[in-house]
Amino acid sequence: MRIAPRISYTNPTIIELKGKSYQAFPEDLSLFGIRFKEIVDSVKIGDDAIVHLDLNLDREVSLNGKVARVSQNNFVVIFKEDPEIIAETVGKYLTDKIFEFKRCPYCGQHLETRVEVCPKCGMYLDFTKKEVVKITKDIKLGNFISKLVHEGKMDYGSLCVEEHIEMVGTSEKMKKVFSLIRKFAATDYPVLILGETGTGKELTARAIHERSRRKDNPFVVVNCAAIPSELLEAELFGYEKGAFTGADKRKLGRVELAHRGTLFLDEIGDMPYNLQAKLLRFLQEGTFERLGGTETHKVDVRVISATNVNLERAIEEGKFRKDLYYRLSTLTIELPPLRERGDDVIVLAKYFLKKFCKELGKTNVIDFSDEALELIKSYTWPGNIRELINVIRKACVLSDKNYIDVSDLDIRYENINLGEVKEGILSLHRHIENLEKELVKKAFIISGGNISKMAKLLEVSRPKVYKLIEKHNIGKIEEG
Repeated sequence: MRIAPRISYTNPTIIELKGKSYQAFPEDLSLFGIRFKEIVDSVKIGDDAIVHLDLNLDREVSLNGKVARVSQNNFVVIFKEDPEIIAETVGKYLTDKIFEFKRCPYCGQHLETRVEVCPKCGMYLDFTKKEVVKITKDIKLGNFISKLVHEGKMDYGSLCVEEHIEMVGTSEKMKKVFSLIRKFAATDYPVLILGETGTGKELTARAIHERSRRKDNPFVVVNCAAIPSELLEAELFGYEKGAFTGADKRKLGRVELAHRGTLFLDEIGDMPYNLQAKLLRFLQEGTFERLGGTETHKVDVRVISATNVNLERAIEEGKFRKDLYYRLSTLTIELPPLRERGDDVIVLAKYFLKKFCKELGKTNVIDFSDEALELIKSYTWPGNIRELINVIRKACVLSDKNYIDVSDLDIRYENINLGEVKEGILSLHRHIENLEKELVKKAFIISGGNISKMAKLLEVSRPKVYKLIEKHNIGKIEEG
């Protein structure tokens, strides 16, 4: 028995694929998607293609979807919308049709009145509520049973660090990083994390802490580059009342606050040389004195440090102590830059797109255009994941389309790897065509299809409007 009903649906439907509109002819409709038997122009359509659908469900409805299955003569589009939207559109249409036919779509029982549940088979018949749509969809996808079995916990195995999806990775280099995180978490030895700016050094340190025996105790962060050198010692080790002008009371340092937990020293390569000796003594003995004090204090702290500085070169230049380097680097993790992580950049981009669209309440933006994905992959990302986050967040804010295109990505083209660029990414003709279509569609919506109003909005002649509508296959028109 099906989880949700499927009914015959043959109204011609407009499908927008990669910026172009086509007329398609469906066979049937369900709560999850719609099946088509053919599409005009015999356009080639593949699995996972992102499409935009204009349906006639007793009223005009626009929905986003993803092609899930393609055969020689038909294809299926799965709806990619929130349960609330599906309930208000497809759910209402299905429910109305069920009671119009007066027959249960599951068991065939005749229905005299409008009821929520079939009196014979007990299946639910009202799909106008978002809660019903969500539960039905969860069962269809297996999520409901999975949640019951695993209580909402998911093990990503070797693909990511569970609590930090930002650290997802399928490349061999990242799988090695994940393996080291798990191994190093079982010890109390110092760890040195190396990597360019924005590669996720603090996330890596947190992942080690959260898998260690210290996970229930503090994780204290000190950015050695952000604190003025004359204040860093006091920040680390604290000070006694009267230690210096303005020290009107005792203050505990970050080292003391991290007792029984983890102290993360970020940008350790920027620590002043004269303070490095005091840090070395603390690492060797586990003891320290507060600034202005004489009493020796002992704490139990694990130290993880990170830097984007080449410490071996800094040692040669007399900027970093060799003995401190050896003490900090008992265990070492080197994070690869994003440009060396292959398809990880695409996985991360899609994750952040979904995350930021949800934060912004945007349900219409569902994916990237093929050209945008090619540009993301060919870009060298000098700012690594931090830069990727900023670019995707900005694109989500600015885009008013149902996908992110090249024009939405604030990317510096001088940092593109020419060996990775595919033909067409920078095609002036293609981008002008896309912009033209978007403007004509907006004018069509604002004017309600009135040709004279469209001509005024677009600042072109009426004959030109007719040509643009025909060229981009946009809606029905109204004279005026």
